[in-house]
Amino acid sequence: MLVAGEEPTWRKSIMLAKDDKGEEETALEPRVEEEQTGVAHPKSGDLLDLMARFLESPGNVLLIQGAPGTGKTTLALELLNEMKGTRIGPHTISANKVYVSSRVSSSKLHRHFPGVHEVLDSMSGKETAGSETRVGGDSRIAGAANIVGRILTLKRAKQKGIIVVDSWEGAIANATEEQRNAMETAIFQDLEESKLSAVIVSESESSPKLDYLVDGIVTLSLSHLEDRTVRSVVVNKLRGFRLHTQRALFSLDGGKFTLLPRVEFHFDIDRSVNPKLLSPVRNSESSYSTGSPDLDALLDGGVRKGSSLLLDVNSTVSPHSVKLLLDIMAANFINQGGTAFIIPYSIFSSQNIAESLKTYVGDAVLNERVRIAEFNQVLRDEKWRVKLTGRLQEDLAAFNNAWNELGTISSARALKYDFDKTVQLYGETLGLPGIAEIGAGIRDSRALSVGVISRPTNLREELLRAVDYHLKMQTVNGSLLIYGIKPITNVHGVKFGFEQGYPRLSLTEIV
Repeated sequence: MLVAGEEPTWRKSIMLAKDDKGEEETALEPRVEEEQTGVAHPKSGDLLDLMARFLESPGNVLLIQGAPGTGKTTLALELLNEMKGTRIGPHTISANKVYVSSRVSSSKLHRHFPGVHEVLDSMSGKETAGSETRVGGDSRIAGAANIVGRILTLKRAKQKGIIVVDSWEGAIANATEEQRNAMETAIFQDLEESKLSAVIVSESESSPKLDYLVDGIVTLSLSHLEDRTVRSVVVNKLRGFRLHTQRALFSLDGGKFTLLPRVEFHFDIDRSVNPKLLSPVRNSESSYSTGSPDLDALLDGGVRKGSSLLLDVNSTVSPHSVKLLLDIMAANFINQGGTAFIIPYSIFSSQNIAESLKTYVGDAVLNERVRIAEFNQVLRDEKWRVKLTGRLQEDLAAFNNAWNELGTISSARALKYDFDKTVQLYGETLGLPGIAEIGAGIRDSRALSVGVISRPTNLREELLRAVDYHLKMQTVNGSLLIYGIKPITNVHGVKFGFEQGYPRLSLTEIV
């Protein structure tokens, strides 16, 4: 059993030596609470905050179930860490936090939890040496009987707290029927009067014998996306709480249970903030930065100069998400002296693209170093606008003129295009405008080529073989995901932040 206290304004870092599958995990930095007291209202769809709020109500029992390796222990410890103390005047009394482990040895728990006062391995009943505090009971009594004694002691204290039993199967493995009944009574009865809540971890993917005893059920699972691991959490029930969503994806990166951001929160832009010119993420001598250090790392340091990158987007992805990523990449490239020719993506007009880029690079730079294709002939002329007709030979000539003009301004050039739009305009057999003429020239001049594709076409397979970098994007359970085919990478959750008025992209790797 583990009893831990914490500072009221900090959520201390938690680290396990090994999770369900024995994977090594690392310590986390402490993080500041938004409020010193009380329970913060969870954001819509934030299941972790919702579970923590559920356990703030004395008497509630939450069951965490799932197959081995799904992250049950990490979630249980995260919820243990989330429990806040009781505010009395200017002081806060820390909540009692009791962790009973039958799956991780007491020595490892004590070694990796600096705030631990006492550790009990419920399988043996042994306490670790050097414990600072001992809560009644006979350490010679193994398993269930020892747990019951400790819980009853906490109940008598009538102090706010949380009990975590990890796992239920391990705790009752050697218990008699009488001992099991005693433990069920200790955990599931009179918790509210004792100001306690409880978390039960089950090693099974379904726990019908516990379902009727608990107030909330959470199921963790693993699935695969093209041989890449994806972790999911489903809230089956949470009595008394309205669920805006039942499912989410999460990661165990850094030994922490982290929900992937939901895509609907990516566009909460604070319009009161006047963005400054986008501060670029610097290119290296051999590679162009994407504008996101996280995405650069996924691509092994950025996109090599003279290379091509393909964004393979399925129908679940909002065009706004793709446009944001392309805006970040274009602005980062242009703000380092580069030039760009852009065929607008999807539903967006040349005017829309120009307005976005002008915000991040400035009006003068837009006119000097950006050229944007437009197929609507009635729009007024702009220095940055290149009107195309949809007739291949005429458009190739217009493209080549603009491309060569940009080459006189800067040796660093980028071509950004919507593959689906060009196929729709010119037909599959004709290929991309300008590729036949400038494909080799792009590599030779160390330019950057970025394309987007979403529809299955005859040219798709040819394109997939030809590109240097291939990234796939899709939305799963409300989270935008990106992962590499070239190079092969794990799945990452995408988050767009607008803290300074312009977009920044960060990734959370699902591990």
